[in-house]
Amino acid sequence: MMITKLTNKSLVTNDDLAYNMRIGLPIEVFCPSAQSTIAFGRIESFTGQQVYISGAEYCREKHLLFGLPAH
Repeated sequence: MMITKLTNKSLVTNDDLAYNMRIGLPIEVFCPSAQSTIAFGRIESFTGQQVYISGAEYCREKHLLFGLPAH
């Protein structure tokens, strides 16, 4: 399941994040060190380094982001 999610649902580019934000889809924030999902919700905003969900910021380099990639 995780390999499929990594290849098909990873949000890497700004276009991927903008697409999910524009259509209002929630994304999953996964922490590899804790090996668990630490957030799930709609993107409030994002920068090149951070994603903001439900008032909390998450580092894009330290977390895996899953959602619907832009095609």
